[in-house]
Amino acid sequence: MVKVILTGATGNAGSAALIAALAHPLISAVTTLGRRGPYTENPAINPITVSDFTTFPPDLVSQVADHGAIIWALGISQTKVSSEEYVKITYDYTIAAANALKPLGTPEKPFRFIYVSGEGAAQDESGRAIFSKIKGRTEKALHGLQSEGFKTVSVRPGGILPMKEHKPRMSGWERYLLPPLGAVLSTVYPSAIINSFDLGIVLAELAAGTDGGNVGKGSKAEL
Repeated sequence: MVKVILTGATGNAGSAALIAALAHPLISAVTTLGRRGPYTENPAINPITVSDFTTFPPDLVSQVADHGAIIWALGISQTKVSSEEYVKITYDYTIAAANALKPLGTPEKPFRFIYVSGEGAAQDESGRAIFSKIKGRTEKALHGLQSEGFKTVSVRPGGILPMKEHKPRMSGWERYLLPPLGAVLSTVYPSAIINSFDLGIVLAELAAGTDGGNVGKGSKAEL
């Protein structure tokens, strides 16, 4: 059994990962880190309020010292913030967490960092969009932190179709345009789309220590 940390629990991917993790037979508890607690209520959830993700002080790390993995689903659209803020949220937050949590693993029991990246991320930063460059930069940095006691996986979902429970929490254009767009893509370009429920299962399995064999359409995982 493993305890799992989760960020972005109120988001599209994160909320699905939370539900999947709670249902996974090998996951005993989920600690969420965020500015607010998750929408889901369950005795197995331990919400911890975090207002600043640029640093992970020792007292915070000590609260998750017995955890074996983190699903990093924290993120934001590049269209909603400045370039500087996007880099801070996407790269700085992620690498600060990875450096702080890396000592929790051992060669016998490695800590697993499951990073929700995105289709189109380019580790050589050859992409034209800031999303491609910074997601790729983050993947590469995480890979460089790997050791016998710290393993990373970058999951690259395409478009993520939300669960019905999450739709009311989405912005207007996402709520109304993503479902019909997803229906079209599921038919003509199935590898470009994935249901958040399916993505959640993949993330939970990877956090639990399975090989990620159920990574399905619209999602790629890179070890």
